[in-house]
Amino acid sequence: MIRRTLLLLACLPVVAAAQGTAPQAPPPKPEIFFREPANGATVSSPVTVVFGLRNYGVAPAGIKVDNTGHFHVIIDGPVPPVGTIIPPNDAVHRHFGTGGIETKLTLTPGTHTLRLVLGDFEHKVISTDLVSAPITITVK
Repeated sequence: MIRRTLLLLACLPVVAAAQGTAPQAPPPKPEIFFREPANGATVSSPVTVVFGLRNYGVAPAGIKVDNTGHFHVIIDGPVPPVGTIIPPNDAVHRHFGTGGIETKLTLTPGTHTLRLVLGDFEHKVISTDLVSAPITITVK
């Protein structure tokens, strides 16, 4: 009985693969982050900001492609809830709907908190996984 059980268990992956139902690893979790500036940096304005994204794609606004979005920078403000539209460009919200991955921001002297948010083709917040950790910078 033990030999048959071991043989059966050993054959399960082969049978599953032959039937096209082999277990698949879940896709890696997406990551969104600032490549530049570093958290805690003291910088001059205009501030060079470089966006980072792993395990997800970038596509311009208005283009609906699965597992893609475009960047938004939130400056000294709250992140809108998942599924809501990120407000238009203003002092707090900056859109990069052309698929841009870097920019220069003109910021007033002082301390600022920045967040990156990936929006879908309609500028809606996609997921909490696609909202960066906040960084704090000081503009001299």
